[in-house]
Amino acid sequence: MKRSALLSVAYAAFIVGSLLLPATGARAQNPTPVPIFPPPRFVISPSDAACILPGNKLDLQCFIANDPDAQRIRAEEAALFAEALTAANSGTLDPFHQVETLGKLEIYDPNLSVNNNLACSYCHDPMAGFANGSSVLSIYTGGSNPGSVPITVAGAYPDNRIAKRNPQSYNYSPYFPPLQFNTTQGDFYGGNFWDARASGFRLQNSAAEQAQDPPLDTQEMANPDSACVVWKLSQSVYASFFETVWGAGSLSGITFPGNTAQLCSVPGGAVNPPAQKLPLSPTDRTHAQQAYDYFGLAIAAYEIGSEVSSFTSKFDAFLAGTVKLTAAETRGYDLFRGKANCNTCHLDGRSNTQTPGEIDTGMATNAAPMFTDFTYNNLGLPMNLTLPWYSENHPDQFGFTANPLGVGFIDFGVGLFLDGYYGSPPPNFDWIALNPFFVGKFQTSTLRNAAQMPPPTPPSTVFVKAFMHNGYLSSLKEVVHFYNTRDKFAFNVQSGHCPKGTVEKVTCWPTPEEQDNKNMTIGNLGLTNAEENDLVAFLQTLTDGFVPITPASLGKPPVMRKAALPPHSQ
Repeated sequence: MKRSALLSVAYAAFIVGSLLLPATGARAQNPTPVPIFPPPRFVISPSDAACILPGNKLDLQCFIANDPDAQRIRAEEAALFAEALTAANSGTLDPFHQVETLGKLEIYDPNLSVNNNLACSYCHDPMAGFANGSSVLSIYTGGSNPGSVPITVAGAYPDNRIAKRNPQSYNYSPYFPPLQFNTTQGDFYGGNFWDARASGFRLQNSAAEQAQDPPLDTQEMANPDSACVVWKLSQSVYASFFETVWGAGSLSGITFPGNTAQLCSVPGGAVNPPAQKLPLSPTDRTHAQQAYDYFGLAIAAYEIGSEVSSFTSKFDAFLAGTVKLTAAETRGYDLFRGKANCNTCHLDGRSNTQTPGEIDTGMATNAAPMFTDFTYNNLGLPMNLTLPWYSENHPDQFGFTANPLGVGFIDFGVGLFLDGYYGSPPPNFDWIALNPFFVGKFQTSTLRNAAQMPPPTPPSTVFVKAFMHNGYLSSLKEVVHFYNTRDKFAFNVQSGHCPKGTVEKVTCWPTPEEQDNKNMTIGNLGLTNAEENDLVAFLQTLTDGFVPITPASLGKPPVMRKAALPPHSQ
C-alpha cells in the first residue's frame, strides 16, 4: 500500500476514534472560576460594571451593547469603511490601490457576517495593532472575541458564540510564506493562524487563505457557505467596484437561488434548522469559489499595504540611521540579542551574543527584519480557564454545541490542524505523521506592534492587552517575566491554585496545558527586574507610526538615505 493510502487510513481511524471518545462527567462541567489579576490602575468603566458576572465571567451581550472599547471599534470601522468607499468611488485609484482599497472595504464591512453585525476589524482593532482591542475582553475572556451569533438559551453562559483563542494580529501576516515542512531542520515554516491551518496551499498565499476562514467559522462570522459571503458581496454598495478590480461578471455573473437570503441567515453549525450550502449549478459554484478567492486576495493586499504593515517604527528609523535609541531601549536591545535569547526565534537580522562581553560586529542582514522565524513553539503556557470556550459544551438555540469536551478540551495548536480537528486532514498527507512532534506548538508571531495600544477608557486608567494564543498573559511585562521565570517558579497546580505565599504570574507559574514539545531555551534566563523593564522598553520601539524629528521638520534640507525608503522600494 502506498504511503498516501496508509496515511488516509490512519486519518480515517483517527476520526472514528475521536467520535467514540466518552463524554465523561468531568468534560461536561463548566470551568472552575479562577482569580483574575488586573494590572494596577485598571478600572472597570461604569458602563461595563453590569456586565461582570459572578465568578469573573462576562455577559457578552451586555459587553457588545455597552463596552466603551467595543463602541470605539465600531466607530473606527465605520469611519474607515466610509473612507475606503469614498476612495473606491473617486475613479482616481491605480490598479495597485484599487485591490488594496477593496480589501479595506471587506475588512471593515459588518454585513459580511451571518447576522450583518460583525466585521473582521471587530476582533482585529487597528488601534491595538490589529489584535483584540478591548481591555475587558483581555481580562475576562483571555482576549477571545464574541462572534456574530447570540445565544438565547435561558441561563446559558456564554450568551454569545465566542472564539476559542485570542485573535492574532494582521500586522505583517502576508509576509508569512505558504506553509512548508523543512526536512533538514525538522520544522514547519510559514502558514497563518496560531495553528498553521491557513497553509496557503491553494492560493499560494497564506494570508489570503486566513482571510477566508473567519467568515465561515461557527464562532466568528458564522456564514454557512462561502457562496453566502459572495452573495453578500454582490449585494454590497461596493459590488461594482469589486467587478472593477476582478472583472465584469465576477459577481453579477453568478445566478443565486431565490431563497438565498433565507438559507444564508442560518448560522454555520446549525442543526435545527440545518445549515446548508446554496444549491448552485456546478458552473456557478466554480465562479462563486473564484470570487471568494478574490475576496481573500484583496484582504491580503490590504494587509501587506502601508496602512497595516508599514515599517514605520522607531526601530526602523534606528536602522535607517535617523534616530537613536534611549539608554533603556539600547540596554533592552542588547538583552534581546544577547542574554535574553529572544532573537533566536524573533529574528532581528543580527546574531545572538549570549557570551558575556561578546560583541556583534557584523552588518545587519535585513533592513526590515520581521522579528519572527516563521516557525511554531510550545512555550509551556498554563491553561487559561477564563476563556468562555470551555463553557460552550451545551447546545445553543440552533442545536449546535461548539465544544462538546468542555474543560476536557486541550488546545494542541498545530496538532489540531494535523490531526483533522477542523474537519479534514492537512492538505499534504505526509504531514499527518508529524503530529506527535507538533502537539502543543503555536506560531511564533512577529513582535512588531505587539506594544501598540489604543487610548485607555477612562483615560486615567491603563489599557490591558491579551498576549499569547490563549490570552493568559496581559502585559508585555508579564510576557517577559514568564520567559524569564517559567521554570524558576514552576508549580504543579492549575491556574487559581498557586501555593500560599506565592502570587500567580509573579512567583508562581501553573503547570503547562501541554508538556510535549516544550521549548526549553526559555524559562530561567536570570534577568533582573530592571533588565525585564529594559526589554519591554525595547519592544515598545517596534510600534509603527513613529515620527522622528528630521532635518526637514527643523526647516533644513532632508538627507535622503536608501535605508529610509519604503521597504517595497528597495
